[in-house]
Amino acid sequence: MQVGDRVAINFFPDWADGAFSGAKTLRSLGGSTDGVLAEYVTFPETAVVKVPDSFSLEEAAAFPCAGVTAWHALVEQAQLRPGDTVLLQGTGGVSIFALQIAKLFGAQVIITSSSDEKLAQAQALGADHLINYRTTPNWEEKVKELTQGQGVTYVLEVAGQLARSLRALAPGGTIFQIGQVAPSDEAPNLRMLPLLTQRIQGIYVGSTQMLADLLRAFDSNHLKPIISHTFGFDEAKDALAHMGSGAHFGKIVMRVG
Repeated sequence: MQVGDRVAINFFPDWADGAFSGAKTLRSLGGSTDGVLAEYVTFPETAVVKVPDSFSLEEAAAFPCAGVTAWHALVEQAQLRPGDTVLLQGTGGVSIFALQIAKLFGAQVIITSSSDEKLAQAQALGADHLINYRTTPNWEEKVKELTQGQGVTYVLEVAGQLARSLRALAPGGTIFQIGQVAPSDEAPNLRMLPLLTQRIQGIYVGSTQMLADLLRAFDSNHLKPIISHTFGFDEAKDALAHMGSGAHFGKIVMRVG
């Protein structure tokens, strides 16, 4: 690393590499540590990754949280391979990064959304099957139908629908529990979990090394992060309001300066 290098900062400044631990994740950007909506910030060299020349700074800003979360789940944990099936919920940053990563590794992708327009955008990125959960409220049944009754290998659970996700999961499959944007409509039935050798795995972003691997993978495969909207430094409130509206597809980025 040299003075003048363009860098991306990891969400957990103290998690350079290796397995998750409480000590490595005490500091998180925008959590226990101030985030990067600032003109100047300082971090140790182990917390930053040099940005490949193929990405603008706005594009690089999209990777460290949502992108690393998806990479951690599908690559580090799942070790995704061709023939696997992945269920993605919605079209926010994590799900759209996961769509790009899943297709890069040859997996089949089923994605849900309440918007046919967003589903068409997801299809253009390679999604194999589309489900509008407003017109198909029992979307887990459609998932089973699309997988010949087996269910999917992996679910990225970001919507607070664990009970439905379990019903959509194949025997031996894994749910990566990432977030909950809405209250669950029912309690999950966990009694069959051991009998079907299924697993629920929590995912909380990832390490600086994962960020470096993700940037390298996108760069070498000529992929770009999907940025829905870019806001100026003085438009922070507008950016947060837009994020809260759910109108975005992919990431929202703020430009400093």
